[in-house]
Amino acid sequence: MTLEDGKPTQGQSPENSPSGLRTFGSLVLVLGLAGVSLWALRKYGRGRVPGGGGGKLRVEETLALGDRRFVSILEAEGQRFLIALTPQGIQLLSKLDPGDRDEPGTFDEALSRQVDLGRPVPVKEMEALLRQNGGDR
Repeated sequence: MTLEDGKPTQGQSPENSPSGLRTFGSLVLVLGLAGVSLWALRKYGRGRVPGGGGGKLRVEETLALGDRRFVSILEAEGQRFLIALTPQGIQLLSKLDPGDRDEPGTFDEALSRQVDLGRPVPVKEMEALLRQNGGDR
């Protein structure tokens, strides 16, 4: 089948047609935007917790100890806490000194500097301690 100008209507490859180029360009644009969005989310979204409530509470670092047990450094309104997370609950290990932040080293070294591991603290008591130490600003 041919048109009035004698050109065939079938047999054109989609890559050479204007519609195919437009589709390919749109695909490249969408994939590029997705890649840039993912990069920005990883770079600038780090440390953010969904529904975090204005950034007053932040997990600085977490170390997995195995078998669903973790140790984390938690920052709440400028104060830092070393906490343990286990299947049985959350335990306050120590309140970290502000000077600890300036010392170089890894999370393991910061953990080993803490001599007094404290006593187990129930979740309700931990929440009250955070409110008391953080204060209402």
